[in-house]
Amino acid sequence: MSSALAKASPLKPEIRLAQAVSEFEADLSNEQKATFRTLRSQSLSTTPSLQDVMRLTAEVDHRTSKKFSSACFGPRFTNFLHGVQQFATLGDILVGGSQNLLACGVWSLVRMSLLSIVNLSTYIDKLSSLFMDVGRSAPRYETIAMLYPRSSRLQSDLSEYFIVVVNLCHHLFKFGQKSTVQQFTSSLSDAHLKTFQTELSKWGTSIKEQMDVSEAQESSGFRALTREVFKSTSYQQRLAVNARVLNFCSTYNHEVAWKQIRKAGNTSFYKQQADYREWRDSSHSGTLLYIGKLGSGKSVLLANIVSDLSLPAEKDSPLVAYFFCKHDIPESLQARTIIGSLARQLLLNVPDLGILAKSCKNTHTASDTEAVVEMIFQGFPADAKVYFVLDGLDECDDEEKETLVQAIWKIQVKLKMLICASFREEPNNGLQSITDKFLATRAVSIPADNPDIDTFIEADLERCLRQGRLTIGDPTLILEIQEALSKGSQGMFLWVALQIQTLCSMKTDYAIREALADLPKDLSETFARILRKSGSSDPALQKKTLQFVLAAYRPLTTNELRDALSVTPGDKNWDSSKILNNIYSALACCGCLLAVDEEELTVRVIHHSVKQYILDTPDGVNHAKFSFKEAQRTLADTVVTYLSYSVLGTELSRVKAHAIAVQSAPSKIVEAAIGSSSTARDLALKFLGSRRQHEFDISRALAKAQSSRNSKPEHAFMFYTYAKTYWQDHVFYVSGQDAAIFRLCSKLIYSRASELRKVDKDYWTRFQWAAENGNRNVLELLLQAGKVDVEAQNSDGRTPLMQAAGAGHIDTVEVLLSIGKADVNAKTSVGSTALTMAVGYGHSDIVELLLSVGKADVDAKDSRGSTVLMLAAGAGHRDIVEVLLRVGKANVEVKSSTGSTALMLAIGAGHREIVEVLLSVGKANVEAKISGSTPLTLAAERGYREIVEVLLRLGKANVEAKNSSGLTPLMLAVQYGHSDIVEVLRLHTNRISKA
Repeated sequence: MSSALAKASPLKPEIRLAQAVSEFEADLSNEQKATFRTLRSQSLSTTPSLQDVMRLTAEVDHRTSKKFSSACFGPRFTNFLHGVQQFATLGDILVGGSQNLLACGVWSLVRMSLLSIVNLSTYIDKLSSLFMDVGRSAPRYETIAMLYPRSSRLQSDLSEYFIVVVNLCHHLFKFGQKSTVQQFTSSLSDAHLKTFQTELSKWGTSIKEQMDVSEAQESSGFRALTREVFKSTSYQQRLAVNARVLNFCSTYNHEVAWKQIRKAGNTSFYKQQADYREWRDSSHSGTLLYIGKLGSGKSVLLANIVSDLSLPAEKDSPLVAYFFCKHDIPESLQARTIIGSLARQLLLNVPDLGILAKSCKNTHTASDTEAVVEMIFQGFPADAKVYFVLDGLDECDDEEKETLVQAIWKIQVKLKMLICASFREEPNNGLQSITDKFLATRAVSIPADNPDIDTFIEADLERCLRQGRLTIGDPTLILEIQEALSKGSQGMFLWVALQIQTLCSMKTDYAIREALADLPKDLSETFARILRKSGSSDPALQKKTLQFVLAAYRPLTTNELRDALSVTPGDKNWDSSKILNNIYSALACCGCLLAVDEEELTVRVIHHSVKQYILDTPDGVNHAKFSFKEAQRTLADTVVTYLSYSVLGTELSRVKAHAIAVQSAPSKIVEAAIGSSSTARDLALKFLGSRRQHEFDISRALAKAQSSRNSKPEHAFMFYTYAKTYWQDHVFYVSGQDAAIFRLCSKLIYSRASELRKVDKDYWTRFQWAAENGNRNVLELLLQAGKVDVEAQNSDGRTPLMQAAGAGHIDTVEVLLSIGKADVNAKTSVGSTALTMAVGYGHSDIVELLLSVGKADVDAKDSRGSTVLMLAAGAGHRDIVEVLLRVGKANVEVKSSTGSTALMLAIGAGHREIVEVLLSVGKANVEAKISGSTPLTLAAERGYREIVEVLLRLGKANVEAKNSSGLTPLMLAVQYGHSDIVEVLRLHTNRISKA
């Protein structure tokens, strides 16, 4: 019998997964079984959604906050929970109920297990870190539902993955049921937990490989799906349409910023405020604005509000959408990104988005924000209540802010949308325009005596003491610290956090008391002290590190930053000996003003005010002073140099290891074998001992190290992905006058011309910067590469030349004309040209350039039949009128569609100086009639005495000429009561009669 069983085929993964779930259930008490079955039934009736992930995360934080007042662990579980939630949805798409029951069972037991972990107060930090690490490789793919039914291997691997998940949860749940004494005596084995983590990583990697291959093989990803697999034949089409609509709305990951901010801690004062409760419980659109000073915890407050709003578990709980603007991610500061993310979060809850398919283009642009708003109106139910939490609105520039506010107002009018936003308390912050626009706005100021400050101080000091980061000799000193921080905080959480970190670096009670007696008064003084102290050992490294962090288009990871800091701009020869051995040494040069995100491993300044301080504070006050222009240039030179390394794109070949004595091993061979600091450390220890072993063969050690390195090529050249993605954005800022950099830049542009993307608004902003800051030679390279369409029009029909002319960027205009050969006479839909733009905005130097170099058509008419001379005359631009007449030889007698001439428009607007120029330089016809009036009759009627005098003196106007009503200038002056003009006309008549 045993022999037969041994020969039998192993059970399928799906069956073993079912067994694992059953074993979990079997170990539950009767009460726990009832809870588990209730949760499973609820999941069967309503498939778990992203809202359920947020709700479970919020519930974890709600429970842990009772034991850890400031710590926040819930966001660490989020990525892992997304993977479980997506697996739960897979059971709903297949024929038959067993898979659905199994998938919902997994979700339910994971939920029970995570909530039980909360009781393990001793282990919550370690276990939440475990799930955070596991979450990095969790199977979270949008297309998994489309590829799953046709891939037996994917089905198998997913089952294997979740077998490990169930076993891990079973292990933790059982441990959590033990008494405190039993937990103390048995403890959680790190080795056991590591085994679970390794297994999950293995299966997660296998699933990722399959997803990558499948998505590459078929762009649609699901044409091969058969009818039998799905519940309905239309399901595959619905999946495709939904994915297309959602991706058109947004592909921006809004969750990352919320997780980073939420981990900063808990706050609760808002729950006691009537304004918050009334806003939350309202059944109509309304707005709650939190206003606070710099560093007062506005972002953390709003992150907590997202969790609070997500907690209710009622069936019809309002949807919670959110967005946190990030100063170091330009994309997050665009209205299109924010509204697109809001639309995606709302429409994700609509089962069928087919009605919106026609509204989607292949790509989205900043100009289609209104289209996205209309998609929300078409696809989302108008009677559904929605919360939208928006942080960092004041980080957006004025144009984006105006577009965003207008869009949100429209949504509030049509939907039941309750907005909660934050705003910085400072002069001229534009708050009034927002409160006037949003519906039912109530503004709440965050108090300087925020009760959460003292709670935060106590909790953070306790944490530092427990972790051994803060060491004191006199126990009563902690009370002195607490009191001093409370008095000096002025409601600024950021100030408190930085003081505590500074105190942790001190080694004696005396030093701590000295620091408490001289605490910095504000954030600027705090930043200055930190930079001065931390950068004293290597100011150059501090400066370069800060430049890279501030100038990057997205936050750099620690490995990317390490690679970038090791580059010598202009030197295209890669030298491994220049690579920083430890990136944290560079970060230490910046003190506690830089932070590494524990999950994304990205480096950021701790607060946007740090960037503001470094870039805006005068020299002599700021220890690490540099301009943003300098930071951009330094990083641009680094990117160009990095992409010029000849070793990029090559593969290290495997060769047979020949015996080498350690004493004769060239350093380059050793360098080639070493791929990490840990490898270097291990080899170094072996080399130390080798001096005593004459027969020690270094070749084996090097071959092993090289093999290890070659098996993980993704660990080499970590900055490459960033450089390849963003070189087109950085190239405008290179040191174009540096011969070595320019040579590398030239080679880069021509070798990667095929990568040049379609230009956009930001492209031309950078183009203008380059033209005006000495990089015209770089622009010439880009234009000559032939990938830049200088005639591309924006949504208003404006070409880059028109935009540059209107904005007054003369260097850009010159480059576009001389190198780009831009069409100077291209027109918008209303007939405006680049010359029209320059005239309209009063840029006489550009007008002259367009006429002399571009040979612009000076007499071209717009849709109203007006010429640029008419426009300049009516606007009173004397210098431009002179240029148009002198350089452009404009025809002064051309009439508009209403019969007006430049002279009549100048008179009508009362511009005496323009009238003088038109008569003296342009020789305008002073007797030409328009609508029955001569220039003199019009001036007399309007009461422009000085213009009447000019017309009589320079134009020799006929004082007896009559208008269509038979009235002379004198009659009109008398009729309208212009006595001064009457006197001028009579005197002129008398002089003529005497002559």
